[in-house]
Amino acid sequence: MICIECLGPVKSLYTVYSNKHIQLTDCPNCQNVVDKYVEIDNVILFIDLLLLKPGAYRHLVYNSLENTLSKYTERRSVEGSIANKARSLIFNLNSWRLRFDKLNRIWVLLIAFEVYSTWATEERKYSLYCERNGTNAGANTEDLIMAKLLSLNALQQYLYFAVYCIIDISLFHNITSYCIINWFHWGKNVKYAKDILSYAILLSYGAKIFPILMLIWPYDTVFSMNVIKWVANLYIIESLRIVTRLSYSSLLKLFLFVSVIRWTLVKPIMVLIIAKGDYHQIKAFCLSEFQLTLQKFMIKDNYFLL
Repeated sequence: MICIECLGPVKSLYTVYSNKHIQLTDCPNCQNVVDKYVEIDNVILFIDLLLLKPGAYRHLVYNSLENTLSKYTERRSVEGSIANKARSLIFNLNSWRLRFDKLNRIWVLLIAFEVYSTWATEERKYSLYCERNGTNAGANTEDLIMAKLLSLNALQQYLYFAVYCIIDISLFHNITSYCIINWFHWGKNVKYAKDILSYAILLSYGAKIFPILMLIWPYDTVFSMNVIKWVANLYIIESLRIVTRLSYSSLLKLFLFVSVIRWTLVKPIMVLIIAKGDYHQIKAFCLSEFQLTLQKFMIKDNYFLL
């Protein structure tokens, strides 16, 4: 448990008296209420999250999460005979499911939104690119990944973007957590440090669903959707700063590093899957996608198709 104002450790958030009256605890360090969000309605808490109020984030990722995780027993060590190992694995999996049930549901919901948003955006970018460039596009549009995808049925297209988003989010989540803990040495004295970071990334990643609004109200502009996505990226950086108190420069460098890794790994992995390991098909896809990327940078009008 921590004070959401100064991040100082505290023993409890409130005291419950015999008449069930609750008195919030005052922080011994800053003299403020340790966690005012204990008595605040969830609607106001949600609004404060959208407004990036530090107290709201710290309440959820520190105090609320620790209160939930402390109700369950720690994972068992997997050792002994095969039967004991099997029982320990089953216990750990069931414990993990119960401990992170709500978080896992939110992840599924966010991934579903991200799949739909990515699918619609990429399809719109491809059609817009073909409309603007016609036959003089330079890159062979028949060898672009989207051209191949559009020849598949809807289920196969959905599975492609589902795998794409899962790989992309997993890379961002795991690399970001690893770098913050091991490179910046954050969380040495923080209980449930990995879980806190995971929860913070989950909450901040919720901003990535904002482009869905552009699909509900058809402004018919890829530019606006990309602006909202970049704002969501800044939202993620600010959220991590609130939770970790790392400098903006450190988080910005980390975000750029992770973005480069995602850009260099996710698309090639998907090319490998679409081409089914065929070397010539992989070469054709990579060449066309590379030429398309160069044109996006070189042609000012198409810059925000990235």
